Amino acid sequence: MNRLDLSDDDLLVLQKCLNDGTEPPVELSKKLFPSLYATFDFKTLKDSKIPTIEYAGKRPEAAILNEASAFGGGSPLQLERYFEGGKISKGTSQLDLFKESKEHPDSNWRNLIVQGDNLQFLKTCYLNQDPVIKDKVKGKVKLICIDPPFATKGDFMTKDGEDSYSDKVDRAEFIEQLRERLIYLRDTLEDDGSIYVHLDYRMVHYIRNILDEIFGPNSFTNEIVWKRSLPHNDPKRYGATHDSILYYRKSSNFIFNQQFSGLSEDYIKSHYNSVDDNGRQYQLTSLAATGAGPYRRFGDKEIAPPNGNHWRYSQENIDRLMAEGRIVFTSTGNPRYKRYLDEMSGPALQSIWDDILPVNSQAIERIDYPTQKPEALLERIILASSNPGDLVMDVFGGSGTTAAVSEKLDRRWIVCDFGKHAIYTMQKRMCLIAESQKLGNRGKKKEKYGEAPKPFCVVSVGAFDFQKIMNLRKNRDAYISFVMGIFGLTKRDDKLAAKYRVNNVCTLKEGNPVEIYPVWDDEFLRNVRIDEEYLRGILAQSGGNLKGDYYLVAPETCVRVGETQMKNMRGERVTFKLLTFPYKVLEEVARNFTIEEQPSSSDNINKLISSVGFYFNETVDVEIKKTAKGFKISRFTTSILDRDEKRYEDLEGLAMLLIDSDYDEDKGFTVDTVIYQKDIKDNEAVAGGLTEKSAVIAIDKHGNESGVIKIR
Repeated sequence: MNRLDLSDDDLLVLQKCLNDGTEPPVELSKKLFPSLYATFDFKTLKDSKIPTIEYAGKRPEAAILNEASAFGGGSPLQLERYFEGGKISKGTSQLDLFKESKEHPDSNWRNLIVQGDNLQFLKTCYLNQDPVIKDKVKGKVKLICIDPPFATKGDFMTKDGEDSYSDKVDRAEFIEQLRERLIYLRDTLEDDGSIYVHLDYRMVHYIRNILDEIFGPNSFTNEIVWKRSLPHNDPKRYGATHDSILYYRKSSNFIFNQQFSGLSEDYIKSHYNSVDDNGRQYQLTSLAATGAGPYRRFGDKEIAPPNGNHWRYSQENIDRLMAEGRIVFTSTGNPRYKRYLDEMSGPALQSIWDDILPVNSQAIERIDYPTQKPEALLERIILASSNPGDLVMDVFGGSGTTAAVSEKLDRRWIVCDFGKHAIYTMQKRMCLIAESQKLGNRGKKKEKYGEAPKPFCVVSVGAFDFQKIMNLRKNRDAYISFVMGIFGLTKRDDKLAAKYRVNNVCTLKEGNPVEIYPVWDDEFLRNVRIDEEYLRGILAQSGGNLKGDYYLVAPETCVRVGETQMKNMRGERVTFKLLTFPYKVLEEVARNFTIEEQPSSSDNINKLISSVGFYFNETVDVEIKKTAKGFKISRFTTSILDRDEKRYEDLEGLAMLLIDSDYDEDKGFTVDTVIYQKDIKDNEAVAGGLTEKSAVIAIDKHGNESGVIKIR
């Protein structure tokens, strides 16, 4: 509380007023109650920033962005599977797929399904070093559509309707985690790009405030209300039937293609009740408009406008419409205009969308994923805020609706999700997209999309196996990007080699040169080791141009010395510091991270997670025997540890089983059934429709997966 600035005289006057029971004079009242007499400083009000939301754990934006440059920020992308024409392509290398072309950076574009923590992926995009996405994503995305989880652990509320302490913490963590992602997402957008954030009533008011902070309040364009369910009774409140979609643009120069809501079924039935020989519905409308006008010729007849009006078309246009068969004469000889239903767009779309139904149990597009959104919803957004060929991104990929609709609308796309269930669901959806429903096909006769998907890849972020790491050495740029990321080195500069006169110096650490040991050179790797002779060679090569610290990044098997001090030819100290890669250093640092667990039930499938800087893929082994009702798991092993660093027993480490009832090696694994751990009783799972071609993939709680196991 602020201290009152009262003089001795003021105190005497106040004492007298209290004794007499009278009000103090105005000047004293202003000192006693300054807020009651405050006036607005309109200049300060005009210049002030927008109100912000404050909560425990909120970090400065600069700190969040700088974190990407620290160790464990971005992680290299690794190719898992590549598909052409909806079929898996074997023997295709990551180097061949994503070879950089400076003249045509998009010439080797491949649509991407990214498996991993979306925050890691966004940091990798921000750093803009990974050869898979370098100069293709950061600042190049035209449209972002995200449907983040609406809440964590429930509704943030006790049974009595009051926030508990833990609920407040959960809410703050949720907001900050989503805020982090939104900050990085902003930097992926091109200047004319837009972002749509789908939320429900629990969090929309918080996240709108966050979006105002990140994009600026003037970038807010619409809050779209989507009626997602039919009316229903909610205890002690009005029925909650809608979600909100917050629409923000990055700048005032943004893409917006006006969309129209179409005509209602009742209007169509009452007005468009005629059908021509080609099956097109139409109605006949007047050619006249108010105001006097001259006669016009309709074929060989010259006809006066009815009732003192004028004909709305010129003679030239009437002749054209007559030739096209668009003017029809009534039984009384009056000309009428044939207006086709398929040419009518209806009124401009407003901000309340009540004409798109959710994906129900009978919907043709249903793929049995818990949070699936209707394609019509994404179709409307993508058409409005992007153009053919543009890049669309969704880092809460889920069932893959954004990818599927983008594909059908000839957009490029990237989707990301942490869950293996989501990854395999999206993979299958894209492989089989030709069999899915064509967009805009709302009639009784369902028309298939009918086109194979464009080439796409499944890549992982944050999860590596050693063989793939070492395969990176075949690509100099990929290997350098990887090891730089491991040691928190973010700014690559190939001109440094000339500056220091030492080959393979390509970055700085604390202002000191860093050399990347050239493992991509087979002869060098076979015959050269980092020893004192090697270090003396560096000093000689530099011509005395080195002093202070000098770092070398190399596999530990190639290193024969530890930190070593030498003197250059001017007698100045040079300290060679070794950053060995990848074994002991990686394993030690990996222990500092917590690996988020894959969902073991559908209840937490859409949980917002932040996982690890990186971890190593572990071996998962499973043995399954077919039974009358499904199958029995006779053996399951995984080498992962729980949070107490103890091995899981029996099925404790299992998250889910993915089943492909008709496995075809050429098409890849296409999941059609998911059995979560909680649904497995006494090691037995109920599953119908199994055949001799059925196969399963077991996913442990850290996301490691077994090979494809046939169910026998």
